[in-house]
Amino acid sequence: MKYKVLLAGNSKKLISNFFLQMDFAFECMTSSIQFDDLKNHVQYFNPDIFIYCMRAETRDDLVTIASFHDVLGKGDIPFAAIGDAASLDFASKIPNCVPELSIKLPMSTTDMEDTITRFIKRHKSSLSSPANISLAKALDANAAAAFDTLAKLDTAFDTVEKEPDSKEIGGRQPEAPDRHRILVIDDATIIHKTIKGYLDTRYEVATAISGKIALRFLSTKEVSLILLDYEMPEMNGPAVLEELRKDPYLSTIPVVFLTGINDVEKIKSALALKPQGYLLKPVDKESLLAKIKELVD
Repeated sequence: MKYKVLLAGNSKKLISNFFLQMDFAFECMTSSIQFDDLKNHVQYFNPDIFIYCMRAETRDDLVTIASFHDVLGKGDIPFAAIGDAASLDFASKIPNCVPELSIKLPMSTTDMEDTITRFIKRHKSSLSSPANISLAKALDANAAAAFDTLAKLDTAFDTVEKEPDSKEIGGRQPEAPDRHRILVIDDATIIHKTIKGYLDTRYEVATAISGKIALRFLSTKEVSLILLDYEMPEMNGPAVLEELRKDPYLSTIPVVFLTGINDVEKIKSALALKPQGYLLKPVDKESLLAKIKELVD
Protein backbone atom coordinates (compact mmCIF):
# COMPACT_ATOMS: atom_id res chain seq x y z
CA MET A 1 0.00 0.00 0.00
CA LYS A 2 1.34 3.40 -0.99
CA TYR A 3 0.80 6.38 1.32
CA LYS A 4 -0.13 9.70 -0.29
CA VAL A 5 2.44 12.43 0.40
CA LEU A 6 1.97 16.13 -0.38
CA LEU A 7 5.35 17.85 -0.80
CA ALA A 8 6.31 21.53 -0.76
CA GLY A 9 9.39 23.58 -0.02
CA ASN A 10 12.53 25.04 -1.54
CA SER A 11 14.62 21.84 -1.54
CA LYS A 12 14.08 20.64 -5.11
CA LYS A 13 16.68 17.90 -4.65
CA LEU A 14 14.87 16.43 -1.67
CA ILE A 15 11.51 16.58 -3.45
CA SER A 16 13.03 14.80 -6.45
CA ASN A 17 14.31 12.04 -4.15
CA PHE A 18 10.73 11.29 -3.09
CA PHE A 19 9.67 10.82 -6.70
CA LEU A 20 12.76 8.91 -7.87
CA GLN A 21 13.87 6.88 -4.84
CA MET A 22 10.79 6.49 -2.62
CA ASP A 23 8.13 5.90 -5.26
CA PHE A 24 7.52 2.31 -4.11
CA ALA A 25 6.37 3.54 -0.69
CA PHE A 26 4.73 6.86 -1.51
CA GLU A 27 2.37 8.37 -4.06
CA CYS A 28 3.70 11.92 -4.27
CA MET A 29 2.33 15.28 -5.33
CA THR A 30 3.95 18.71 -5.11
CA SER A 31 2.51 22.12 -4.37
CA SER A 32 3.79 25.68 -4.37
CA ILE A 33 4.05 27.56 -1.07
CA GLN A 34 0.95 29.62 -1.90
CA PHE A 35 -1.74 29.19 0.75
CA ASP A 36 -4.60 28.71 -1.73
CA ASP A 37 -2.56 26.21 -3.76
CA LEU A 38 -1.71 24.20 -0.64
CA LYS A 39 -5.34 24.25 0.48
CA ASN A 40 -6.59 23.08 -2.93
CA HIS A 41 -4.09 20.20 -3.01
CA VAL A 42 -5.31 19.01 0.39
CA GLN A 43 -8.90 19.12 -0.82
CA TYR A 44 -8.33 17.20 -4.06
CA PHE A 45 -5.36 14.94 -3.23
CA ASN A 46 -6.35 14.11 0.38
CA PRO A 47 -2.79 13.24 1.48
CA ASP A 48 -1.84 11.00 4.39
CA ILE A 49 0.90 13.47 5.36
CA PHE A 50 2.23 16.89 4.34
CA ILE A 51 6.03 17.13 4.16
CA TYR A 52 7.83 20.47 3.99
CA CYS A 53 11.28 20.10 2.39
CA MET A 54 13.34 22.94 3.81
CA ARG A 55 16.13 24.93 2.20
CA ALA A 56 16.82 28.66 2.79
CA GLU A 57 13.24 29.41 3.89
CA THR A 58 12.16 32.99 4.54
CA ARG A 59 10.03 34.01 7.48
CA ASP A 60 7.15 34.69 5.08
CA ASP A 61 7.37 31.10 3.81
CA LEU A 62 7.10 29.76 7.35
CA VAL A 63 4.25 32.09 8.28
CA THR A 64 2.29 30.68 5.32
CA ILE A 65 3.05 27.12 6.45
CA ALA A 66 1.98 28.05 9.99
CA SER A 67 -1.40 29.22 8.66
CA PHE A 68 -1.66 26.06 6.55
CA HIS A 69 -1.01 23.97 9.68
CA ASP A 70 -4.54 24.89 10.84
CA VAL A 71 -5.99 23.47 7.60
CA LEU A 72 -4.02 20.25 8.11
CA GLY A 73 -5.24 19.95 11.67
CA LYS A 74 -8.87 20.14 10.61
CA GLY A 75 -8.28 17.22 8.25
CA ASP A 76 -6.22 15.17 10.76
CA ILE A 77 -3.28 15.36 8.35
CA PRO A 78 0.11 15.38 10.10
CA PHE A 79 2.74 17.98 9.26
CA ALA A 80 6.36 16.86 8.81
CA ALA A 81 9.44 18.97 8.10
CA ILE A 82 12.79 17.83 6.71
CA GLY A 83 15.86 20.05 6.97
CA ASP A 84 19.13 20.71 8.69
CA ALA A 85 19.29 21.65 12.36
CA ALA A 86 19.31 25.40 11.67
CA SER A 87 16.24 25.21 9.40
CA LEU A 88 14.24 23.14 11.87
CA ASP A 89 15.20 25.49 14.70
CA PHE A 90 14.13 28.50 12.61
CA ALA A 91 10.73 26.89 11.98
CA SER A 92 10.25 26.10 15.67
CA LYS A 93 10.40 29.83 16.48
CA ILE A 94 7.39 30.63 14.29
CA PRO A 95 4.06 30.24 16.16
CA ASN A 96 2.06 27.22 14.96
CA CYS A 97 4.92 26.05 12.69
CA VAL A 98 6.24 23.22 14.86
CA PRO A 99 5.83 19.94 12.89
CA GLU A 100 4.48 16.72 14.31
CA LEU A 101 7.47 14.97 12.73
CA SER A 102 10.91 16.58 12.36
CA ILE A 103 13.55 14.82 10.28
CA LYS A 104 17.04 16.27 10.65
CA LEU A 105 19.45 15.99 7.77
CA PRO A 106 21.72 14.30 6.88
CA MET A 107 19.74 11.02 6.79
CA SER A 108 19.80 8.20 4.27
CA THR A 109 16.85 7.82 1.91
CA THR A 110 16.11 4.35 3.31
CA ASP A 111 15.99 5.60 6.90
CA MET A 112 13.89 8.60 5.88
CA GLU A 113 11.35 6.39 4.08
CA ASP A 114 11.17 4.06 7.07
CA THR A 115 10.75 6.93 9.55
CA ILE A 116 7.93 8.51 7.57
CA THR A 117 6.15 5.19 6.97
CA ARG A 118 6.24 4.22 10.64
CA PHE A 119 5.01 7.68 11.65
CA ILE A 120 2.03 7.53 9.26
CA LYS A 121 1.09 4.06 10.56
CA ARG A 122 1.21 5.27 14.18
CA HIS A 123 -0.82 8.36 13.29
CA LYS A 124 -3.55 6.35 11.54
CA SER A 125 -3.65 3.89 14.42
CA SER A 126 -4.07 6.70 16.94
CA LEU A 127 -6.95 8.20 14.94
CA SER A 128 -8.92 4.96 15.20
CA SER A 129 -8.39 4.51 18.95
CA PRO A 130 -11.37 5.09 21.31
CA ALA A 131 -9.39 7.65 23.30
CA ASN A 132 -8.75 9.72 20.19
CA ILE A 133 -12.42 9.54 19.15
CA SER A 134 -13.38 10.91 22.56
CA LEU A 135 -10.77 13.64 22.18
CA ALA A 136 -12.13 14.58 18.75
CA LYS A 137 -15.60 14.97 20.24
CA ALA A 138 -14.19 17.19 22.98
CA LEU A 139 -12.35 19.31 20.42
CA ASP A 140 -15.54 19.69 18.39
CA ALA A 141 -17.30 20.88 21.52
CA ASN A 142 -14.51 23.36 22.18
CA ALA A 143 -14.69 24.62 18.60
CA ALA A 144 -18.43 25.13 18.95
CA ALA A 145 -17.82 27.05 22.18
CA ALA A 146 -15.18 29.18 20.45
CA PHE A 147 -17.54 30.12 17.63
CA ASP A 148 -20.24 30.85 20.21
CA THR A 149 -17.77 33.23 21.84
CA LEU A 150 -17.13 34.85 18.45
CA ALA A 151 -20.86 35.42 18.08
CA LYS A 152 -20.93 37.04 21.52
CA LEU A 153 -17.99 39.21 20.51
CA ASP A 154 -19.93 40.38 17.46
CA THR A 155 -22.74 41.44 19.77
CA ALA A 156 -20.26 43.17 22.06
CA PHE A 157 -18.77 45.07 19.14
CA ASP A 158 -22.24 46.21 18.11
CA THR A 159 -22.87 47.44 21.65
CA VAL A 160 -19.55 49.28 21.80
CA GLU A 161 -20.21 50.99 18.46
CA LYS A 162 -23.56 52.28 19.71
CA GLU A 163 -22.08 53.81 22.87
CA PRO A 164 -21.62 57.60 22.70
CA ASP A 165 -18.04 58.81 22.67
CA SER A 166 -17.68 62.02 24.64
CA LYS A 167 -14.10 62.72 23.52
CA GLU A 168 -13.55 66.13 21.89
CA ILE A 169 -11.93 65.81 18.45
CA GLY A 170 -9.35 68.39 17.55
CA GLY A 171 -6.12 68.87 15.60
CA ARG A 172 -5.66 68.38 11.88
CA GLN A 173 -8.50 67.69 9.57
CA PRO A 174 -8.34 64.76 7.15
CA GLU A 175 -7.72 65.43 3.48
CA ALA A 176 -9.93 63.81 0.86
CA PRO A 177 -7.82 61.33 -1.17
CA ASP A 178 -8.95 60.04 -4.55
CA ARG A 179 -9.37 56.62 -2.95
CA HIS A 180 -9.68 55.53 0.66
CA ARG A 181 -6.28 54.63 2.09
CA ILE A 182 -6.13 51.44 4.19
CA LEU A 183 -3.16 50.90 6.53
CA VAL A 184 -2.18 47.28 7.24
CA ILE A 185 -0.05 46.84 10.39
CA ASP A 186 1.36 43.30 10.57
CA ASP A 187 4.84 41.87 11.08
CA ALA A 188 4.24 39.21 8.38
CA THR A 189 4.81 40.61 4.91
CA ILE A 190 2.83 37.72 3.40
CA ILE A 191 -0.24 39.32 5.03
CA HIS A 192 0.68 42.65 3.36
CA LYS A 193 0.92 40.97 -0.05
CA THR A 194 -2.34 39.07 0.39
CA ILE A 195 -4.37 42.09 1.49
CA LYS A 196 -2.85 44.34 -1.17
CA GLY A 197 -3.85 41.74 -3.75
CA TYR A 198 -7.41 41.80 -2.41
CA LEU A 199 -7.73 45.59 -2.23
CA ASP A 200 -5.45 47.23 -4.80
CA THR A 201 -8.16 47.72 -7.43
CA ARG A 202 -10.46 49.57 -5.02
CA TYR A 203 -8.30 51.17 -2.36
CA GLU A 204 -4.86 52.62 -1.76
CA VAL A 205 -3.07 50.22 0.58
CA ALA A 206 -0.20 51.25 2.85
CA THR A 207 1.70 48.74 5.02
CA ALA A 208 3.83 48.78 8.17
CA ILE A 209 5.69 45.86 9.77
CA SER A 210 5.52 47.25 13.31
CA GLY A 211 3.47 49.55 15.50
CA LYS A 212 6.27 52.10 15.77
CA ILE A 213 6.61 52.41 12.01
CA ALA A 214 2.85 52.72 11.69
CA LEU A 215 2.66 55.54 14.23
CA ARG A 216 5.41 57.45 12.41
CA PHE A 217 3.49 57.00 9.15
CA LEU A 218 0.28 58.24 10.75
CA SER A 219 1.99 61.38 12.01
CA THR A 220 2.13 62.69 8.44
CA LYS A 221 -0.43 60.63 6.47
CA GLU A 222 -4.15 60.19 6.80
CA VAL A 223 -5.90 56.84 6.47
CA SER A 224 -9.54 55.81 6.39
CA LEU A 225 -9.12 52.44 8.13
CA ILE A 226 -6.46 50.45 10.00
CA LEU A 227 -6.15 46.66 9.82
CA LEU A 228 -4.13 45.75 12.92
CA ASP A 229 -2.46 42.44 13.76
CA TYR A 230 -3.29 41.39 17.32
CA GLU A 231 0.00 39.57 18.01
CA MET A 232 3.24 41.35 17.08
CA PRO A 233 6.69 41.45 18.71
CA GLU A 234 7.71 44.47 20.80
CA MET A 235 4.44 46.37 20.41
CA ASN A 236 1.33 44.23 20.05
CA GLY A 237 -2.05 45.23 18.62
CA PRO A 238 -3.67 46.43 21.88
CA ALA A 239 -0.58 48.56 22.65
CA VAL A 240 -0.78 50.18 19.20
CA LEU A 241 -4.51 50.77 19.67
CA GLU A 242 -3.89 52.44 23.03
CA GLU A 243 -1.46 54.85 21.36
CA LEU A 244 -3.98 55.60 18.62
CA ARG A 245 -6.68 56.34 21.17
CA LYS A 246 -4.43 58.86 22.95
CA ASP A 247 -4.32 61.08 19.85
CA PRO A 248 -7.52 63.10 19.30
CA TYR A 249 -7.21 62.80 15.52
CA LEU A 250 -6.04 59.21 15.24
CA SER A 251 -8.71 58.04 17.68
CA THR A 252 -11.36 58.66 15.00
CA ILE A 253 -9.85 56.12 12.58
CA PRO A 254 -11.71 52.77 12.54
CA VAL A 255 -9.51 49.86 13.66
CA VAL A 256 -10.11 46.19 12.82
CA PHE A 257 -8.04 43.46 14.47
CA LEU A 258 -6.52 40.65 12.40
CA THR A 259 -6.44 37.63 14.66
CA GLY A 260 -6.45 33.85 14.95
CA ILE A 261 -9.33 32.05 16.62
CA ASN A 262 -7.14 31.32 19.67
CA ASP A 263 -7.00 35.05 20.41
CA VAL A 264 -10.68 35.30 21.41
CA GLU A 265 -10.02 35.68 25.13
CA LYS A 266 -7.38 38.34 24.49
CA ILE A 267 -9.76 40.28 22.25
CA LYS A 268 -12.30 40.39 25.07
CA SER A 269 -9.83 42.29 27.24
CA ALA A 270 -9.26 44.79 24.41
CA LEU A 271 -12.94 45.64 23.91
CA ALA A 272 -12.63 48.59 26.28
CA LEU A 273 -10.36 50.19 23.65
CA LYS A 274 -13.32 50.18 21.22
CA PRO A 275 -12.00 48.48 18.08
CA GLN A 276 -14.55 48.46 15.28
CA GLY A 277 -14.23 44.74 14.56
CA TYR A 278 -12.00 41.76 13.92
CA LEU A 279 -11.20 39.39 11.05
CA LEU A 280 -9.87 35.86 11.42
CA LYS A 281 -6.64 34.78 9.75
CA PRO A 282 -6.18 33.64 7.05
CA VAL A 283 -8.19 36.66 5.96
CA ASP A 284 -11.16 35.90 3.72
CA LYS A 285 -11.43 38.35 0.80
CA GLU A 286 -15.21 38.73 0.87
CA SER A 287 -15.30 39.22 4.65
CA LEU A 288 -12.56 41.83 4.37
CA LEU A 289 -14.32 43.78 1.61
CA ALA A 290 -17.62 43.63 3.49
CA LYS A 291 -16.04 44.98 6.68
CA ILE A 292 -14.29 47.82 4.83
CA LYS A 293 -17.51 48.73 3.01
CA GLU A 294 -19.34 48.74 6.35
CA LEU A 295 -16.82 51.07 8.00
CA VAL A 296 -15.58 53.47 5.33
CA ASP A 297 -17.78 53.30 2.22
